[in-house]
Amino acid sequence: MIIKIQHQTQKTIHKFNVVDADKLTAIEVWAICVEMNVAAILVKGRYYETQ
Repeated sequence: MIIKIQHQTQKTIHKFNVVDADKLTAIEVWAICVEMNVAAILVKGRYYETQ
């Protein structure tokens, strides 16, 4: 499943391939945060952050 996340300050759109957009794994969250250079993301109303 492909998800799109917009960077809050840069307004760029990033696309990621994940297994389930409703429940991201820790590895998926880490990879997304590293690529976007952020510490946390909001996907489908759920807040995820790297540990």
